[in-house]
This record gives sequence, C-alpha cells and structure tokens, in this order.
Amino acid sequence: MSLGPRVPCYGPRGQLLSNSSDDVLTSAHLSQKYPVPFAGSHEELGLEKSWMSPDGRYGPYGFGEEDKSYSRTVVDWDTVDWGLLQNDCFALNAHRFTSEATKFLNNPVRFAWKSAGTVPEDHQWTDFSGSRRTAIILRAYDGYDYKKRDMQHIRSLIVEASLRTGGEYVVVLLVHIRSEEFNPWNSPEEYARAFEHAKIPKELQSIAVLWNEPLLESWYPETLEHRTFWQAFQPLQLFSHYYPEFDHYWQFEMDMRFTGDAGAYLDAVDLWSRKEPRKQAMERSTFFYDPTVFNTTDEFRAAVDEWGPVRVREVSPIGPRPPTTDEEDNFEWGVGEDADVIVTSLCADARKSTTWIFRGWVYGFRAGKQGPPRYFCPPAIQRGSRALLHAVHTLQRRGLRIASEATLPSFALWLGLKISAPPLPWYLNDVPDDEERVRWMLGGPKASDDGFGKGDPQWGQPDMINSPQMSSTFWWAGGWPGELFEGWLQGKKTQDGKPMYPLTESEGQLYMPNLLLHPVKRE
Repeated sequence: MSLGPRVPCYGPRGQLLSNSSDDVLTSAHLSQKYPVPFAGSHEELGLEKSWMSPDGRYGPYGFGEEDKSYSRTVVDWDTVDWGLLQNDCFALNAHRFTSEATKFLNNPVRFAWKSAGTVPEDHQWTDFSGSRRTAIILRAYDGYDYKKRDMQHIRSLIVEASLRTGGEYVVVLLVHIRSEEFNPWNSPEEYARAFEHAKIPKELQSIAVLWNEPLLESWYPETLEHRTFWQAFQPLQLFSHYYPEFDHYWQFEMDMRFTGDAGAYLDAVDLWSRKEPRKQAMERSTFFYDPTVFNTTDEFRAAVDEWGPVRVREVSPIGPRPPTTDEEDNFEWGVGEDADVIVTSLCADARKSTTWIFRGWVYGFRAGKQGPPRYFCPPAIQRGSRALLHAVHTLQRRGLRIASEATLPSFALWLGLKISAPPLPWYLNDVPDDEERVRWMLGGPKASDDGFGKGDPQWGQPDMINSPQMSSTFWWAGGWPGELFEGWLQGKKTQDGKPMYPLTESEGQLYMPNLLLHPVKRE
C-alpha cells in the first residue's frame, strides 16, 4: 500500500527543501560512459547512474563553506536541532502513517535495567501493527572525534533519508558509553553525566541515545558475551525492544558513505527487497551478481535453482508456511513482502568456512559439534525487522548465541522470515583482468555443486593464499574506499595524472559514481 505523496519538510536553512536551491544535490550529466560495476547493478537495483562532484554531493552540508567561492547560504550548524527537524517533518506527514507511528524523543530516557520492569521482558511479534517507518541507527561511542567529514555525512543522511522522504526514516545516534566511571541507568543525573562525557556535537544531541555493556548484561545474562566484537546486534535488539514504533531498523557504521542521494539509495534497496521472492534467497546471497554474465536479476535467479524455514530444535518458526511445494512455486512466494533482514555483502556457510575466526562460536544449541546451519554476511551493516529483532531478543535471553555477522541472517533462516541480498553495485580499484574476475566469481552458479556459492566473505586477510588481491569499494575491511573518498574530495589523481578508478574527470573536476563506500577510514 502506498503511503501517498511526501509532504515537503524544512531543512537546516529554515526553508522548505522543495524551495531551497542551496539544499539541492547536483548531479552532473557527463559524456563519459558510466563504468560497469564489478558486481551488482544500478539498473537492476533501480539506482540512478549519477555523477557527483564533492560540492554537488556535500556542498549543502558544509563542504567548502570556508572558501570564498562557496555559493550557498552558510549555516551555523550549532543552532541546528536535527531531532526537532525530523519531528517537525513527521508532524507534516503524520497523516501518511498509521497510528503506531510517533515522534522520536530521546528524553525521557527509555533504556533501563531489566530489573526496573519499565517494559515487558519480551514482545510478541504479533503485538504491533506496521507504522511504515524505519529507524537508521548510526553507531558511535563516547569520545568519538566527530570530524567535518563525519558531520557532513550525518547531515546528508538526515536530510536525504529522513526529511526528503517525509519522515519515512528517522536517524538515531546510538552512543556506546565505554567508560566504567558512569552508571547511566542509576539516575537521570548519572545519565546526564555520561551524556556530557560522550562529547556529542550540539546539533546531534537531540537524536542521541546512550547504551553500555552492563545494560546488555542485565538483559542478556545467558549469552555471557556482550562486547561489540562478538555481539554487534545486541544494542540494536534492545533499541527495537524499547522503541518498537518502527517496522525496520538499519544498523549503520560511522565509516560508510553514500556518494549519491542516500534516501534514494535506501528507497531502491527497500523496493528491490520487497520484489525479491523468498525461494532460494539464502542461496542467492552466497553469489555475487555478475553484470558481465547476467542481464537481469531474473536471469541470475534462474541460474541459482530449499524451502521454508531451516529447522532448529531451539527455534520455533514465526514466519508463514510455504503456500505450495518448492517445485510448484515459480518464484512468487514473498514477492511484495517486506524483507525481515537485508544484508549488504556476500554471505557464506559458517560451517564450511576455513577462514572466519568466529566459525566455531556457537552456543546454546544441541546440533552437534558444528552447530546448526548458519550463514555469516560481513559487515554488520544490515537491516532487521521488528519481528526478527524481537524474536532474537527473546532467544538470546535463553542463551542462544552466534557471532555478530551471522546473527540476523541465521535467525531469520530458522524463524522462517524473509531474507534479501540486493545487488548493490560496487567496483574494484581498477578494471580487473580475467584472472582476477575468476578469483572473485569462482564460476558463479554454474560451478556450484550444492546450490550455494564458493566465495569467501573473509577475502582480504593478508595470510589468505590465492584469494582476490584487488580492493573493492564495499567490503568488511580495507583502506582503499577511504583513499578513493578522500582522493575525490581533495582532487587527487594517480601518479600518471589520471583519476582513481572509477572516478572520472570533466573540466578539471573529479566526479564519483553512485555508490555505498565502506570502510572509509578517518581523515
């Protein structure tokens, strides 16, 4: 069901975004041929093939504002209240949403010790009807050094994903209080002390929510481990428990960057995932979508050819039963249905991996030495539905635990919920030769002997023999995305005077294609 037309909202310059030229992103129309992604597809994802200069992309958010040539109204960012702007936008668009939708407020504080009893210990997934809103949870920590690039990125995310969509997304800064000096849940005064210690920029304070590991320990004592390294989704689970007014929750990291319109990118991912059928979604997530082999994702789907939930004794499925048999379904079941988990990179079977250091980290199950079937999909930049996160919350309170990158896709598989791996476009740091392509693709679906891909999400570790050597624009680790991003912003070129691939140059200006970059290391 359509939400209806988006009502324009006010931006940081005090004007309706629909009427403010200073707040507009500028995409250039260049004669250069658009580079074909190494994997994924702009066309199939429904993503615009935009070219943006640094000013066209980040100028509205303060990039270049210290230069005399800056042509936009300069904003006093310390006077901007992003929480207020998001809530005002929601108020203008409230008629588009269900009664479940509400303003986001970080005060009064909702998080509390489990013993406080301020919320039920568990929510049933049937307790809530849809609100049609999604929370974007941006993970930070106390003492984080918010540099100008970080702030420009966060501002762009709020304007494009929240304000320009009429409030369909809400951006929240989830801040980890690592210092043991503070007990934020003991009193409002202690929370205020911890909040001040976190050194959150003034413009972001109204969207910031604190958490710490003792809070997780109070809720998930049976999992024994609560460090982000092992349990990156526990804070997100708890956020969904205390803030259940959202249908979905994106977990974002501070070192990712959208080089085009972030809201349009997320809309494209959401729409594509709704169109994806349930059948063989897990299998498809273990292959790269190779645009040199497949013309469409329909062709890719046909090339990959299990059904329903994967049964695990400790987990009772909550998803719908398959309406027909595997053989009789023509990739129709699940089409038009929201995905319960969206992953952003390659997945693999943890039981078969020889490189993932967490492959044996599985506890609470009776499935033998190897544990139940489970899949890891690094990085932990994923979207989870309220139903999935609430179910994982309950199951982890019982002591079921697996490592971070496997948590959402594996529990979704066991619960009978929908999984989606959209064909996000990404590039290598140069046009690859045939040998490098073979290293990455490993024959694709045609070479599979069990319906699953042979790729390894851990590629990039220095001690891996015969693994792909080239860097990619989106992966779990690596320095090249940051080099590419800074090179673009600073106008740097290679030693032979050419733009770094896949940038292009026009009239002395560097332009970046429409991508999601990760990880972008600090400048």
